Amino acid sequence: MCIATAISLLMILICAMATYGAYKQHAAWIIPFFCYQIFDFALNTLVAISVLVYPSTIQDYVRQLVNHFMF
Repeated sequence: MCIATAISLLMILICAMATYGAYKQHAAWIIPFFCYQIFDFALNTLVAISVLVYPSTIQDYVRQLVNHFMF
């Protein structure tokens, strides 16, 4: 819970910095936002590749989660 709160606060800070940097036309304030976007794209690409390469493993994992929450 603490990690999720910290990440949320960091995202609010990064978005506020990007907004301020765009308003004041300071490119340096926008850089953390673009770094986050690149990191997010890379992470989502890795997830998509793993789903394509190991589809049966993902299906087994989802089945286990569903069984865990049903019982």
